[in-house]
Amino acid sequence: MGRATPGCVLPIGAIFAFVGRQLGRVLSLAFSWATMALFGRVPEDRQLYLSAMAGASLLWPVVLAGIAIPSVATFLLALVTVPDWADRWVRPVMLLLALVLPLAVGFLSTKLMAATVTRGELARETLRGFLYAIGLFVVLVWMMVLAPLSNIRALLRRWQSQHVAIAVQPGGYETVVRDLRAALERAHVRVATRRAGWAYEVPGRVLGVLGGSRVAALVPDRLLVLHGAALEVVIHPMDLAIRGRKGPVSRARAAIARELTFTRAYQTWTKEPQEIEDALARAARGDGDVDAIARRIAECELDFEQWEILYRLLLQVRLRTSPLETDALVPDAEPIPTIVHRIAGLLAAFRSLWPRRRQRATTRTG
Repeated sequence: MGRATPGCVLPIGAIFAFVGRQLGRVLSLAFSWATMALFGRVPEDRQLYLSAMAGASLLWPVVLAGIAIPSVATFLLALVTVPDWADRWVRPVMLLLALVLPLAVGFLSTKLMAATVTRGELARETLRGFLYAIGLFVVLVWMMVLAPLSNIRALLRRWQSQHVAIAVQPGGYETVVRDLRAALERAHVRVATRRAGWAYEVPGRVLGVLGGSRVAALVPDRLLVLHGAALEVVIHPMDLAIRGRKGPVSRARAAIARELTFTRAYQTWTKEPQEIEDALARAARGDGDVDAIARRIAECELDFEQWEILYRLLLQVRLRTSPLETDALVPDAEPIPTIVHRIAGLLAAFRSLWPRRRQRATTRTG
């Protein structure tokens, strides 16, 4: 037989490389959704913990299968070179891994929490690692099936896909759906509300059952979708999955970015910034001092991404509460302020200038 030509080999290698890249993307998407739904959005410095949890959750069933079915262990060991002296240690090591891996998942879950964890909570969360590992494994495998099907469907429709990270407040899911639908309709994107379907609800249900009361409180009774002729927005408790044509997706992103400031969903992911978001929401309703909140933002220690989010929210609240300005792109889209509000705005502007004038006069006198 003749030697295979390079032209026969390269296409096969390219196919395997393509398949490998796609599997990596699918796994990354599945892991991202699962950890968002279970733990919320976490800072970049804790991504290592999430990666370790995903690896342990995926490896644990493989180890259990190797212990229960010797042929599986034999197949796995055939993929690596094991020295002769280590043969007698293989089974004890696999038994040890079967115990340690889920405990590691539970322990690492405490590293994702911003609040201080007591010894009792640490012990409970570590032991719950067995349930966390099962939940993460089921969700990852499920999403590895669902994500490619969803992407193929979007590809056939020539749709784009985008995601917006949020954190719906407990009990605020229905409010967020209502507010986002109203925001889309004001942006001339007509949508209706329906259930997402059992395929999308399975991951949240699994995590709600196995993730404990903290996760169960974030899982809605019904996962809802805002859908129109060329747009779908699946509202997860920790993620907005937007699919559609380019124009509607762009208008939807803009409308959602504007409305999220004033609905029951956080855009930041640690305790103090979320407290500031609550204060801004109250100030937008006239119950709070916007300038005091601005000083708090300036004084607290934040990473740049969260500071930038809070700064944008502050500007939106200032514009929306101003009797003279608006945060609408088209001013005519907002109700015209009454003459009383306009006069109040002018008086406030003059009052803000008065201390400066008095200070200049004092300086000149001195």
